[in-house]
Amino acid sequence: MKNIFVKTAALLSALVLLASCGKQDSAPSTQSSVPETTAAQTTAAQTTEPAVQEENTSAPAQTEPVEETTEKSDAPQTKAEAIAYVNEALNAVKRQKAGFKKVYKRDAAGDINGLPGWLKDVIRQDETTTSAKGQDNTDTFPAAGYGWSSRLRESDVQSYTFKEEGGYYVIRLQLGKEKNPTPGETSSYGRCMSVVTVDSAESIPGISNVSMDYHDGYVCAKVDSESGKVVECTFSAAADVSASVVVLGDISVQNIVSTETFSDFVW
Repeated sequence: MKNIFVKTAALLSALVLLASCGKQDSAPSTQSSVPETTAAQTTAAQTTEPAVQEENTSAPAQTEPVEETTEKSDAPQTKAEAIAYVNEALNAVKRQKAGFKKVYKRDAAGDINGLPGWLKDVIRQDETTTSAKGQDNTDTFPAAGYGWSSRLRESDVQSYTFKEEGGYYVIRLQLGKEKNPTPGETSSYGRCMSVVTVDSAESIPGISNVSMDYHDGYVCAKVDSESGKVVECTFSAAADVSASVVVLGDISVQNIVSTETFSDFVW
């Protein structure tokens, strides 16, 4: 029975999420001043002396045209632009092998039915790791196992928010609901996070009828507006997990929230 409990703990550890998760262009306006010219006035002074004609010509008053330039902002203006901006910023982390600090937290925010206390403790995790600059971070930065970090499409993102904070762009992409997502580009969550497949969970002896419903996921990136480099990012998602386990029977773990926060980037 002890072995069954150990395998059950391994299942729950495997089932829960391994990952987390402007300025508008002003229309150019050019204002120029049309030079005004004062016509020359010619007056002839008549005296008893022979007539002398004096010509008095005033130089035309000319005003230099005022040149106005419109500075175009590279801040994303639409949902599609926000997604593309985040994709590029996150992908650069792996491409340039940036260093970072990673804080991973996981807990069950909802009901945990039919599970012993020791198994509940298995679900809860809080750990901090680091990755040095130049170190291969393919497996330590989402999406784990791929040479890219995010390939989100507009259809994957339910909504987004954008704001500027003292030289930084903060963009949050909100995901929707997805049942049993798969790694990589075959699912919305897989396009930006590390997910566990049903097949891998059910490959554990004594485990069957696994179902995972992902929801309330998001990716949030804080990016330097000048360099385009990430200074902080968060991947988070929640999942409702159910399965049939030998000895324990049917188990249900609601609203397991997993969050990965990356900071202290070294480029």
